[in-house]
Amino acid sequence: MIDAVQGVSSEWQVLVVDGGSTDRTVEIAREKGAEAYVFPERGKGKAVADAFQRADAEQLVLLDADMSYPPSEIPKLLAKLGECDVVVGSRFAGTIEEGAMGGINRFGNRCLTFMGNLLYGGKITDLCSGLWAFRKEAYKRMELDAPHFELEANFFSECMKKKMKLCEVPIEYRQRGGTAKIGVGDGVRIGLFLLRKRI
Repeated sequence: MIDAVQGVSSEWQVLVVDGGSTDRTVEIAREKGAEAYVFPERGKGKAVADAFQRADAEQLVLLDADMSYPPSEIPKLLAKLGECDVVVGSRFAGTIEEGAMGGINRFGNRCLTFMGNLLYGGKITDLCSGLWAFRKEAYKRMELDAPHFELEANFFSECMKKKMKLCEVPIEYRQRGGTAKIGVGDGVRIGLFLLRKRI
């Protein structure tokens, strides 16, 4: 994955945040030239916030590192970022590889996206995508407090509440490497998070 990211541009700062894996993530990432470190707390939201604080660039990209989001899609988001504050890569507007998303996850994603659009007046097609791009000044305006998998819902709600220009681009979504970590309970928590932020 890191080879692919670096292949797109040699000028990128690649940050890899390890949330407690049992493989050689940090070691291998450093061998590939990335800045990698272990984040001592649990929670995707906290880990991403820490990484973005370390980033020097004026454009930020969040990419889930389970190999389901091809890094080759990143330039499409950055190109769109020229006219938008935040860009999300939409799996549903693009292509989903056979077997990449189960029926329950597909239904849950659709429901959460519908709920988010209904609550906030949005028009996106993939609220739970793991590929986002931000102008740094837009990201810094966001009030983010999502500790775990509610992070993308937090991005979306902040964009809507602060009237940022949120755009989508269609992307490819592939089968992941390893086991999915998000389940029905996480979907319920995301839905409750969207509702709480609206109220």
